Amino acid sequence: MPSRSIPLPPRAPRVWRVVGALGLLLLLQGCATRAPRPASAAAEPAMDEVRARQIVAVWRQQLADYLDHAGGGDPAALAQLPSLRATGTLRPARIVFGALDVEASVAERDGFDVQGLLLAPRPGATADPYVFVVGIVQRDGYRPVALVDVRLVAMATRGGRLEWTVGDGDPQALLRYRARMDPAAPLRFPADKDRFELVACAAGLCADEPLSAARWRLTGLAPERAVASP
Repeated sequence: MPSRSIPLPPRAPRVWRVVGALGLLLLLQGCATRAPRPASAAAEPAMDEVRARQIVAVWRQQLADYLDHAGGGDPAALAQLPSLRATGTLRPARIVFGALDVEASVAERDGFDVQGLLLAPRPGATADPYVFVVGIVQRDGYRPVALVDVRLVAMATRGGRLEWTVGDGDPQALLRYRARMDPAAPLRFPADKDRFELVACAAGLCADEPLSAARWRLTGLAPERAVASP
């Protein structure tokens, strides 16, 4: 039996094939950009205390190294850090120091990003140390997946040396803060809408985030550094 060829449908002109490929590429990119935050971002449990302190210690060491190189150990060098401004708000710029790729096997793929936001001093309080609210964001698959720890870290100078006080993590405060996070926004710490405020409290010093009603406490400060402002 003689063979017969099956007619093929006509091929689209080359220009339309190229346009179609570009359209598919743009569609895929748009899906990736708008992909929802992984469910683990809200469900991930808080990091255990020992490991969180180890990771914060890396952040502390990198901050101390920066101050040593940029200002001879003077915390005033913090003013040289790039400041962050939130779009669409009149909030003043914020000073943030970050340690990236902590415990990462490959840069940006996994591990943790640690960001410390320097809190504004309390009005009229001249004895307060430098206080940071420090957040640990876990990364996986080249994207941030969960905020696993937030705590306060105080830094002061005494006799030309840096002294540190690291507060405890608070799982309940972390849950309240994470519940208020916008699931459609990129996961980062601090978020643009955060309003952390340093306040005096019975524990010594506290940081309130009014939008989420979350509070973190810092104990163990020297008495003269924890006096409430009049």
